[in-house]
Amino acid sequence: MFIDEFFDSAFYKELPLEERNQLKFGRVCWTHAYYPHENLQFFRPVIESTEKTSTIASKFQIEAAGADAFRRTLPLGAPRLETNEEFLVVRAKIRPTIVVQPELPISSTVNRGYPGRVHRTRCTVAQVFGLADTATHRAEFSPVFVERVRRMEYPQLMFLPKRAGLFEVDSLLRLDELQSVFVPHLEPTKFALANEVEDILIEQVQFLFTRKGPNSYTELRQLILGI
Repeated sequence: MFIDEFFDSAFYKELPLEERNQLKFGRVCWTHAYYPHENLQFFRPVIESTEKTSTIASKFQIEAAGADAFRRTLPLGAPRLETNEEFLVVRAKIRPTIVVQPELPISSTVNRGYPGRVHRTRCTVAQVFGLADTATHRAEFSPVFVERVRRMEYPQLMFLPKRAGLFEVDSLLRLDELQSVFVPHLEPTKFALANEVEDILIEQVQFLFTRKGPNSYTELRQLILGI
């Protein structure tokens, strides 16, 4: 038995119109997601010899992180960059995500009189990766690995079966690829995880970070793994 067989066609739900503007746990959204960089590189301003004290830059070049990383000599006014900041070189891609932590607003009045911004209009999402190329449907992961994910062997991963209008190919939810996202950058779909699948994912997240159980996730995992 696999997790997608256990839930069968009831893996996702299509939200009614009155709920489509709500960002809750389990909601499927599109956004630009970045690839965590392994090699630290910066976009550094190209300063001409006649502009040594200029705080405005229009040209940049890629540089590998060196001994002066995050310890620049001069700040920039435009684009704004403090001496302890850098423009990182990262790649990003538009991909589906699932909301894990919705926005939790904090009233600005609790920090009145201080410069810090307590509420940042953020939520946390987990990235979804296709298990096959969406154009050619060529498998990008071995069948053995995919079966192990479908058997819930890895607590940091969840198998997401393809669904017309949502996922063109079977996909993989990575809880080890959580990202903080500015809420207006999210493009919600009309889909979310079905209620029972959502409950399993909530407890999977709890188990992943605390290793505490038993709960519905660990019980289903033991059932599917046969342990």
